[in-house]
Amino acid sequence: MSGLNLEYLIYLIYDFFTTLIQMIFDQSLRTEIFGWLDILWWVCLIASVPLLVGVIYFLYKYQTNLREQRERVYGKSGNILEGVKEELSVSPPVKNETWEKIVVLIGSDNPNDWKLAILEADKVLEMVVNTFAVPGDNMGDKMKNIERGDFQSLEEAWQAHKVRNRIAHEQNFHISQREARIAVDNYEKVFREFDFI
Repeated sequence: MSGLNLEYLIYLIYDFFTTLIQMIFDQSLRTEIFGWLDILWWVCLIASVPLLVGVIYFLYKYQTNLREQRERVYGKSGNILEGVKEELSVSPPVKNETWEKIVVLIGSDNPNDWKLAILEADKVLEMVVNTFAVPGDNMGDKMKNIERGDFQSLEEAWQAHKVRNRIAHEQNFHISQREARIAVDNYEKVFREFDFI
């Protein structure tokens, strides 16, 4: 019957402890082991010096970055409002002059200004559409080739561009300020999606 040989297992345990006791009391073996431990200690010491330098360097960089972030948020005075003021004074928001002009035109009482606002906005839309580098002879053809997943406000772009086409191609086209504002609002959705304003 094959199984666990208890006598052999006891022998292995006995042999292990006997060898261990011999190693402890054997002077030459102990000297050799301690010699290796001494070498190992020096190797570990030498290896730990660059690691310690690396840890100190990364702690220093971390503290420096943390200090810079605090100053950016709270300012040098430690006041959060001061930090916001400093941030605004350093980098004022960039204004899109074309969009500012469109906003002024659409706010006018003159219907010709409303039409001009839409024509100007459509020029910006053309820049947006050209960033897709899709084939097409005109903007309408290019918009047909753009994937809807890449252009969330494509429907708004179409609606606004249709108004622009009516202004450009129909001589007696009359537009109300409400219709003009809807068109400009549609352009705005597109421009905000692509960070043009």
